[in-house]
Amino acid sequence: MSARKLLDKLSGILSAEQQAQQKKYKSLKKVLKALRDEKSRLKKELKSTRDNAQKEYIESRLTVISVQRKKGLALLKELKSERKKTGI
Repeated sequence: MSARKLLDKLSGILSAEQQAQQKKYKSLKKVLKALRDEKSRLKKELKSTRDNAQKEYIESRLTVISVQRKKGLALLKELKSERKKTGI
């Protein structure tokens, strides 16, 4: 195989990896936005709720969402740094 064909094949592989990484990045951003919106909605609901059992349930959901967002933001930050390294 000639050098040109090898370079074209390598370019195709790298392009596929970059596309997969970009797709993962975009989907993660979409999920984080949905979690942020849900967190905001639950905070509003918590303010208007009078029932203690319901308040506890909402608070536990808020805690879970907060942890999920923190993990997602850490992963997003990692993906951003990888994108800068590869130049996507």
